[in-house]
Amino acid sequence: MIERNHWVAGGASPPDGWGFILKSTTIIANVLCINLKIYLTLFSVLFIFCPLTLCTLSAKDKQLKRRLIILSIDGFPGYYADPESPFAGLTPALDELKSRSKFSNKIRSVYPTMTYPSHTSMITGVDPALHGIWYNSPIDPFGKNQGGWMWYDEDIRVRTITDFAEIAGKRTASVYWPVSVGADIDFNIPQYWRSKIPEDEKIVRALSTNGLYDELKSKTGLVVSEITGDEEKIKNGVELWKLKKPDLLMIYSTDLDTAHHNKGIYSEEAKKKLIKIDFLLGYLIKETKLYEKKNVGLIVVSDHGFKEMNGICYPNTELKKAGHIIPEKEVWKYFFRTMGGVSILLKNEKSADKISRNEIVSLGRRIAEGCPGAVFESEGDPMFDRILKKFNSNALAVIYSNGNTGFGEKSDNSLFKKLETPVSTHGFLPTDPSMFTILLAYPDQKNTKLRSVKDVFRLSCDWLKISCRRGESRY
Repeated sequence: MIERNHWVAGGASPPDGWGFILKSTTIIANVLCINLKIYLTLFSVLFIFCPLTLCTLSAKDKQLKRRLIILSIDGFPGYYADPESPFAGLTPALDELKSRSKFSNKIRSVYPTMTYPSHTSMITGVDPALHGIWYNSPIDPFGKNQGGWMWYDEDIRVRTITDFAEIAGKRTASVYWPVSVGADIDFNIPQYWRSKIPEDEKIVRALSTNGLYDELKSKTGLVVSEITGDEEKIKNGVELWKLKKPDLLMIYSTDLDTAHHNKGIYSEEAKKKLIKIDFLLGYLIKETKLYEKKNVGLIVVSDHGFKEMNGICYPNTELKKAGHIIPEKEVWKYFFRTMGGVSILLKNEKSADKISRNEIVSLGRRIAEGCPGAVFESEGDPMFDRILKKFNSNALAVIYSNGNTGFGEKSDNSLFKKLETPVSTHGFLPTDPSMFTILLAYPDQKNTKLRSVKDVFRLSCDWLKISCRRGESRY
């Protein structure tokens, strides 16, 4: 071997065959050098002229594409999160999350402080006056809609966060989010019911993204419907997150709100549901590895607080006396549409009947005198003007409660009914501290301010880094 190396180094001819090997090796080396120069030149050109985000996108960069979960806990009063609350210390998972997040328990809802208007404001960033979901259910004085609600996405007048996410090429998903039937969401299980019996599962399955309902059910063994609870909704949401890997996932939970309506605030039932939702929040955090992944954000929000109501005012009794509502003929010319602690006077656009300014004032005086804590306002009054701007521009007058009186729509009762046992409800003015709720954004972003449920829209767009325009019409 030493001898052969000497021949090559000294310029002597090697034995037979070695010339061919030497020549081939030289050619290969030259080719490799030329190719290396070409590759280096190309790399230099690309580095100079190609956008950095396109040319240097690594597997790690792709993995860090931001994703977001929005969890709504219906009916979480802000005062539950006060340090002096009787329920303080019952939510360790939420408390840990709060320590890592931007958080407020002084969040204002919208006019009215109801579930469907508020949830639609969360995903549009605007008031009900603009997005068009004014109530939970359509105006239905004689019950012809059989308890139907405003379930349909097509009734939302402006673009939602899921619309803008889809435009940006993001994958979207939703589990039981209000007003989502027919929404342009990639993986959607909408909120819908008819009889609140097991048969409703078939309707929800049929309205969901094709095959999705059964696919999740086969994984979790849990059914999502109006008669199932937070466990079914959140665990199916977590499974959807893992299975389909959406960029945006919205989950809506209902049990705390139901407990408040049925048993009251600070009830034993509310306590149990609060502990359960906190456990499920901890489950979501663990299963999504939230604290380990820098690209995953979480928003926890609620739609309104709760307040005890000790009496009900029925302003439509006065309209019936005046002949504006005729139940036996199923005719209404004017109608008080009520939402817990607020009621607005509306005109039937199909009616030629006209009510005078003096009659409205007289009507308001009788209602205010007969219903404790009721305040009646019409044209020119400050709260009425705010209702027109933020809630419903068709209102002719508004009654709101500055106490513990709520409102009902029946016209065959006495004007006011005292309740033997107080009940918990919402729908009072969003300026009422009992209606304040919670909003949390993880991770804590510097200079982020939290004031309203409408902030969910801004927070979502900012985290996902997508272009969103509040109030952009769908039409």
